[in-house]
Amino acid sequence: MLEQLQRLQTHISTLKTRLNEVESNNQSLLQAQASSEEQHHAQIVHKNSIITQKQDEVETLTEQLTQLQSQYKTLNTDATALAERYSRLEKSCTDLKNRFQEILSERNELRVVKEKMLAEQRHAKQEITDLNAEKTRLIQKNDHAKAKVEAIIQRLAILGTEQDHHAQEIQQLAHPTDSNEEV
Repeated sequence: MLEQLQRLQTHISTLKTRLNEVESNNQSLLQAQASSEEQHHAQIVHKNSIITQKQDEVETLTEQLTQLQSQYKTLNTDATALAERYSRLEKSCTDLKNRFQEILSERNELRVVKEKMLAEQRHAKQEITDLNAEKTRLIQKNDHAKAKVEAIIQRLAILGTEQDHHAQEIQQLAHPTDSNEEV
């Protein structure tokens, strides 16, 4: 029994040693666990702060996205309005080009008419000059003919008065009674 008791004591001392070892292991494990929990808690706090920061960034980015989407809509509306204005301007430009072509065509036609009228005017001036020269020539011819006719009339008048005088004498001689009655 004593042996058993000694064995038991040996076992107990072994057990105590083992218990001390286990307790020290347990103590170190508890410290490691506490340290691990602190690290884990620190990591959790750090991760939570990162998550909060990322959520703030997400909110900021969401606000920026909303603003950018509204700017995009505004720009799309402006782009549509500008495209419509551009289309109207392009149509107006085409209309102006067509009108300009018409004006150029009319100008060319007017130039042709102007050249034709200038030629007609030159021709008419030449005709007027020719007619004035003809008029001057005819006036001179007319004056010359007048002078001839007046000269002839004067000669005839002179001849006529001499013939009248002779004719009266002849009549008096032929009809002496008629001339007495007249006197």
